[in-house]
Amino acid sequence: MRETQINELRWITTLIAFVASGLVLGVMLRLQVVSGANDGSRWDTVWSLTNGKGYIIDEAPYSTIDKVRRDGHFYSSKPPLMPTTLAGFAWLIRATTGWSIPHQAHIVNRLILLLVNVVPFCVMVILYANLLERMHVRLAPRLFCVLMAGFGTYLTSYSVSLNNHTQAAWAAFFALYCTIRIRYDGQTAWYYFASCGCFAAWTVANEMVALFFAVFLFGFLFRSHPRETLKYFLPPSVLIAIAYFYTTYISTGGFLPYYLYFNTAYYQYEGSHWLNPPGIDGANEPKWFYLFNLLLGHHGVFSLTPVFLIAFFGMFQRKPAMEAIQRLGLFLSLGLLIFYTFKTNNYGGVCQGVRWLFWLIPFWLISLAPVVDRSFHSRKFRVFALIALLLSIMSASHALSGNKDKGRPGPWSPSWVQILMHDMHWIEY
Repeated sequence: MRETQINELRWITTLIAFVASGLVLGVMLRLQVVSGANDGSRWDTVWSLTNGKGYIIDEAPYSTIDKVRRDGHFYSSKPPLMPTTLAGFAWLIRATTGWSIPHQAHIVNRLILLLVNVVPFCVMVILYANLLERMHVRLAPRLFCVLMAGFGTYLTSYSVSLNNHTQAAWAAFFALYCTIRIRYDGQTAWYYFASCGCFAAWTVANEMVALFFAVFLFGFLFRSHPRETLKYFLPPSVLIAIAYFYTTYISTGGFLPYYLYFNTAYYQYEGSHWLNPPGIDGANEPKWFYLFNLLLGHHGVFSLTPVFLIAFFGMFQRKPAMEAIQRLGLFLSLGLLIFYTFKTNNYGGVCQGVRWLFWLIPFWLISLAPVVDRSFHSRKFRVFALIALLLSIMSASHALSGNKDKGRPGPWSPSWVQILMHDMHWIEY
């Protein structure tokens, strides 16, 4: 490919990233500032911390069911490190402008979301395009993959509201990107190791099940670069771990987050939503049907984002392009599907997609590219891939629009497959 074509392609992929980010911003401005119970719980902690209430949310402005009661006070059930960090941003905004939550929440909350959701999302798509260039993915397959990253996943949809899943996903991608630069591209600058350690730890801080991911990256880098890994990867990881356990201890009185105590008095107090959860929160379905819904049903990875069928095929290939990374993605994907199938019947409330698996999307995008590049010459494959891309973009777009008639904003609403299954009387919720 000539230099001019390479530069033009870089401009096109950068434009895709900016258009996708602009779409997220536009929808964010249209939606209400706080989408519901999930992000409301976190914003309540931000408000409490910036108003001298600590982690007690008794007087917080936003209604939420995602709360626990301890010693006569209410606390957010969400891990506290992320909202603690955001409280620092909110305090800085108030100190410099006088704007505060909830009076100027329409400005403050969106500025914070811009910083922690939209900007990282945009950078992730741009770096993904750069990664495809290093993998020597050809023009048409590269554009296909970048379009998928920009418009076809639920990271686009969920970037309009405060949640841990988007932050875990972009952190996982950045950690993987740094790992690839070190192990496959031979880049050994200290900041790649430090960034990798920081982002790997931030992934775990937002998705506890990502602990194996962080440990694997440490071991993978230590094997080839032991000195740099110990000197630069480890310190930021340890600092974030200390901050996680410290904020958790202040909030809970222990070192484990509240959601690990679901079947205790923390959740089972008088008036709690979780005493007798209605609708999808109270679903108690056979395990086979639950797994079906995670894969092909109303929360299905493949029914809602069918492009990832290609990605999973890529992870099963012998000797894939980045074997260690793709094998890790396969292990985590299968392991977590089995784990959640047997651990819970919960789908994460009224929401679109299996949001507990969103942090694995970077693995799937990386595994997608080699298969598309190798098979895009086939007309049958192109037809399948383009239809799958169309359906994936449709699902993400439907999540952005939400359900106005039922007061369900953005992705905190039923997926189009769930609506179809309900209308066909296959499910009651």
